[in-house]
Order: sequence, then C-alpha cells, then structure tokens
Amino acid sequence: MTQMAKRSQVKNRRSFLRTLAAAPMLPAVAAASPQDAAPPQRPTAEVDAIAETVRIRFGQYLADDDMPEIKRGIERMLRNAEALAKIKITNGDEPDFMFHPRDSV
Repeated sequence: MTQMAKRSQVKNRRSFLRTLAAAPMLPAVAAASPQDAAPPQRPTAEVDAIAETVRIRFGQYLADDDMPEIKRGIERMLRNAEALAKIKITNGDEPDFMFHPRDSV
C-alpha cells in the first residue's frame, strides 16, 4: 500500500474536527424527509401580485426575460418565510451575544 493510501485511511484531527463541526446540523438533516420536499409549484396569486408590484415599480430597469427569475425568487422567499414562521421561539430565547452600548465620549 502506498504512503498516500495509508495517509487517506488514517483519521486525523482535522477530519475529526470537520465531522464534529457538522454534528449540530444532523437533527435538521434527519428531520427533512423526502416527503417534506415539495416539488416546485406554479406561481400563486400572491407571487403574481408581488411580481406585478415589482414590474410596476422597477419595470423600466428590467428586461423582458427577468420576470420568471424574479417570480422564482419571490416564491423562494415566501417559502423561507413560511419555514421561519413554523419555528416557535419563547421569551427565553436570546442571541448568543450580549449587546453593551459604548459610553459616549
């Protein structure tokens, strides 16, 4: 066996730490089952209404072929907003940093 092959089979600290860094993501990956992944749906009335607002407001800056990409972006943001709304937080949840305002000089 070559030296390179032996080295690739041996676990080192760096590969262990990479694995360790990914450990907190495992519950989220396990929770996402193939049944949860919905296929892309055609634009809804809400997506169309927001896209029309974008077209009215920024239409002079848009090319004709920009609207399908804009609609996909709007739909993606709405799905993300729904996913965030499903996460319940309590009053005790807080960021992992403390804000301390500086004293004015």
